[in-house]
Amino acid sequence: MSATEKSKFEFTPWNATKFFFPLCIQAASQAFTYPLVGVVVAHGVGGASEYSAFAQGLMIMFFLGTIGYGLLTTGMVYAKDKVGYLRFKRVNMIILLIEIALQVLLALPGIAPLLFGKLLGLQGAQLEVARWSMLCAIPAQIGFMLRNVPQVVLYNEHETAMANAATILRIVITAIAAPIFYWAGLVGWQWGCVCLSFPVLIEAAMMKWLARNYVRRLPRRPTTEKCASTATIFLFNIPLSMGGLFLMFAIFMLNAIINRVPQGPEMLAIHLVAVGLINPLSYGALRNQAVAIGFPQRDVRDFRTLYFAVLSGLCLSLFLLIVQIPWIAEWYFGQVQNLAEWQVPLARNALLIAMLFPVMQALRGHAEGLAAYRKRPNAVLAGQAVFFGVLVATLFILDCFEVPGYLMGICSLCAASASAFVTIRIGLALARLEETADFPGAERMTESRSSERRV
Repeated sequence: MSATEKSKFEFTPWNATKFFFPLCIQAASQAFTYPLVGVVVAHGVGGASEYSAFAQGLMIMFFLGTIGYGLLTTGMVYAKDKVGYLRFKRVNMIILLIEIALQVLLALPGIAPLLFGKLLGLQGAQLEVARWSMLCAIPAQIGFMLRNVPQVVLYNEHETAMANAATILRIVITAIAAPIFYWAGLVGWQWGCVCLSFPVLIEAAMMKWLARNYVRRLPRRPTTEKCASTATIFLFNIPLSMGGLFLMFAIFMLNAIINRVPQGPEMLAIHLVAVGLINPLSYGALRNQAVAIGFPQRDVRDFRTLYFAVLSGLCLSLFLLIVQIPWIAEWYFGQVQNLAEWQVPLARNALLIAMLFPVMQALRGHAEGLAAYRKRPNAVLAGQAVFFGVLVATLFILDCFEVPGYLMGICSLCAASASAFVTIRIGLALARLEETADFPGAERMTESRSSERRV
């Protein structure tokens, strides 16, 4: 490796920014493709009700996709040599097959009515649209999963701009395809699945092509060093992916509680519009997880990536100031999102408080990255569990104090994210005390942990 290549792996504010910025753009921009696909579906025979059922089918698909929620982090930890790469690739394929099997199972005639009918309240044509949308979205699920393997290689090589280029290509293709489908009369849930799936498959193919040279150059592990087994990598991913399930349940709980407060539907509408702006920034801030892995700490007193996380979260939060400008707020909330005039100032207030959220998410992402790098996935799982618990508890407390519904969600999200960050950092601190504690067997434990990290 040349001196120039080595320098990109050294932490500097510029190197960290070059690494983080494409990841942030990638995470934030992915949310833009689904409304484009929605245009194709909403102009079908069933109109808005067809789009609603289609969205429910995709929701179940993405819910099943959380089984692989932690695969990118897992790959950044283990897929750093040829053997680790091949074993991670095997784990990725196993999880993909599990997801496909579950999608097929939930679409069976005896099970689909229970899921979409009894649980989600869909009936008749809507139930069938949701069921078949979930099933026909399997190619999209395959594309999302197949891109994990080359994406991890590019991330480990700090070539995040290349990975971002493949995602931008998918967004551009979707943006071009959606109006073409609409003008050609190719509308409805069937064409919505096509418009969603084929750009994802192209993205996965391009990502694989971009990573091909880096895959060939992966180093071989010395025969004296033991590589983590496929089972170890699979088990490492489970706690990280369980966090995705907690987050999905948290979203369901959040919407359900806000919808039951006074003026619930109106309060929920304000919350959802606000969250629509917050989510892209939140997803971008969480990419500090990759920064913490890509530029690992030199020692426990190395706070460079932590400071970077704080600064990146602050920079992202400043984007929310744009909608505090009165004429922009009136245009976006009133005309674009169709909120009532009395709801517009409430949405602005919610986003003013929400400026804390990207910072909390950046800190939480950094803590999750540290835990993954130190092979402490249970600390991440504990943080996600606390996120869910604190969010629900805060919602109930705020409801008891009759806090307006449009503020309940934002305040609960900020409290939950801060609690998850603190929980993970406490878990890492306790793990370090465990390794250095002065008791019989501590020396053997420390040696065991050290050898595990070298592997």
